[in-house]
Amino acid sequence: MMKRREIAQQVDTGLVLESSRSLEVVTKARKGADKYVLEVVGIPAHSGAEPHKGRSAVIELAHKMIAIHNLNTLYPGVTFNVTRLSSSEPLNIVPDVAQCHISVRAYTQQGLDMAAAALEKIVAGCSIPDTRTRLVRTRGRLPYRVSPEILHLVELVQDEGTALGLAITAESKGGVSDANLLMEAGLPALDSLGPVGGGMHDLKREYLQVDSIPRRGALLAGLIARLCLSKSTGQEQ
Repeated sequence: MMKRREIAQQVDTGLVLESSRSLEVVTKARKGADKYVLEVVGIPAHSGAEPHKGRSAVIELAHKMIAIHNLNTLYPGVTFNVTRLSSSEPLNIVPDVAQCHISVRAYTQQGLDMAAAALEKIVAGCSIPDTRTRLVRTRGRLPYRVSPEILHLVELVQDEGTALGLAITAESKGGVSDANLLMEAGLPALDSLGPVGGGMHDLKREYLQVDSIPRRGALLAGLIARLCLSKSTGQEQ
């Protein structure tokens, strides 16, 4: 982080070339992300001879995963995604360990902290007696939030878009990018200045519109020229 901050002090503006869903769209805000590991410890027992003596960590985890999934309907703009499951492996033993990973996204730090409190409340509950649950939070990327500096960048790219016959709009997105890191380092940034594309994270659907490269490249070049001219003359362009 210190190295990023040192570099940020030598730079005026960050331009992030994530793909855009349209020729006329850039990104002005993104959700931040936290990661969690939820681990349940139960009591092992032979599943055939004395299953009643066991306490299944898997079943307790299942109850908690459903409760976590249901949080998606309670907090606007906050998403909870349960993924990457594992448990103790012997098939003839009531599982005594089970865990899952959780990705939480929110547009504000307050949203991320509200999510943390909601998860802790679920952890404190218990559906299978004598099981124990532990939650570990790893703070991820901070939200990339709208600021006066970013709105100024939006105005500049809109002016350049008008010159190119493009009606540029700025939107918010749920995925993270390098813009989150730049904001954390104190550098104003504008995102999704790359070519038009989509279907990320699915190799069967991912695409890039090759014919969008010239116009998006012209938009980027014009924006850079405006920023440089503004820096050298001290006048808005």
